[in-house]
Amino acid sequence: MKLKQYEQRRLKIIAKSVLGKSVLDIGNAQLPNKFLYNFDCIGYDINKPKKNGENYTDQILGDIKDIRKKLRSRKFDSIICGELIEHLENPYQFLRDLQFLLKDDGRLILSTPNPLGFPIMFFELLRNKKFFYTKDHYYYFLPRWVERLLDVSGYNVLKIIPVGLWFGFFYIPISPKSLSYQLIYVAEKKKS
Repeated sequence: MKLKQYEQRRLKIIAKSVLGKSVLDIGNAQLPNKFLYNFDCIGYDINKPKKNGENYTDQILGDIKDIRKKLRSRKFDSIICGELIEHLENPYQFLRDLQFLLKDDGRLILSTPNPLGFPIMFFELLRNKKFFYTKDHYYYFLPRWVERLLDVSGYNVLKIIPVGLWFGFFYIPISPKSLSYQLIYVAEKKKS
């Protein structure tokens, strides 16, 4: 099974983790989530979607830095940040800004590559800069540090879901969190 099937598995897990009806899917342009068909889903990205997300009720073009101001009057039951946080220079501020867009009993769902997972760890051990060393990533976050990032930014982690072991031409859907190529973090706002 190839990367496309692995990515579809990640999107399905994310959709199953959504709480409520209103959803903000940030950074959705490259891969709109076709499994969000039962929700009032708004996409937010700096780019227009490559594929038409028929199940999205709206697509807002905008920079992450302006998201709080651009969506200030809206509140969402769930906010999705799939494969986004590693691209941001200031992920702490971004997560704090999302606090104002998330309902008090809402849910934040984010996924990010796991630097301990295969194949990232393999290429890191080889110090290979040809693969899994994209210039688009500012960070790779260790799982404990994603939990710290969320905690410091005002969230409680409810669960961490492994997507699976990915080997390029196939994947194994069942894996320990520590070895999964991508991890999905499901969190809620801390209660005051």
